[in-house]
Amino acid sequence: MTRTTILAVLAVLLPAAAGAADPTDLAKLRDGGDCVKCDLNDADLSGLDLSGRNLGGAFLDGARLSGANLSGANLAGASLAEADLSEANLAGASLIIANLDGATLERANLEGADVHGSRMTETRLTGVRANGASFRGARMRAAIFVDAQLAGAIFRGAKGPAADFGRARLAGANFRSAGLAGADFRDTDLQDVNFTKADLWKADMSGANAAGANFTRAHLRIAQLPGEMAGANLCRATMPNGDASLEGCGTN
Repeated sequence: MTRTTILAVLAVLLPAAAGAADPTDLAKLRDGGDCVKCDLNDADLSGLDLSGRNLGGAFLDGARLSGANLSGANLAGASLAEADLSEANLAGASLIIANLDGATLERANLEGADVHGSRMTETRLTGVRANGASFRGARMRAAIFVDAQLAGAIFRGAKGPAADFGRARLAGANFRSAGLAGADFRDTDLQDVNFTKADLWKADMSGANAAGANFTRAHLRIAQLPGEMAGANLCRATMPNGDASLEGCGTN
């Protein structure tokens, strides 16, 4: 049997290897190079220093990146579905239009990261540090931000139905025109948050502190409002009972 024949037989008998990382791409990355559009699916990159690297458009589905240093890295357009990024350092990284569906970013550092336009369905971000990060226009259905630090984060135009922000610190965050139907904000710090024109239908904000928050023109039908709303602006908001509010309109 010739070598060519043996390789052809192995290709048939070992189909599971087809989804593994490309060895050449993996070696390039480990040697310190950039890896644009590389095939790194299911690669074990745990703890590696990848700071500042260009991984734009890379395929990292199912990759293990826990504890990796990706600060300042370019991951724009990368596919990280089901990847493990727990405790990774992504401070200042670009994740624009990346695919993070089902990924784990628990306790990761996303301070100042740009995640706008990303796919984040059922992404787990429990305990993430993302103060000042941009999630503008992200699609984050049922994403989990429990206990996250998100002060000043931007969620403008994001779509997060059934997202869980329980006990998160969101002071000064911007949710203008965001779709948050059924979202969970229980026991959350919502001080001075901008919810202008946000869809908060059936959202639960019980136990939250929304002092100074802006709900101008927000949709709050069937929502559970927080007990602390001192100074909140509810001008022209649709209230839980369906009535239009005029509270705060005199200050506009």
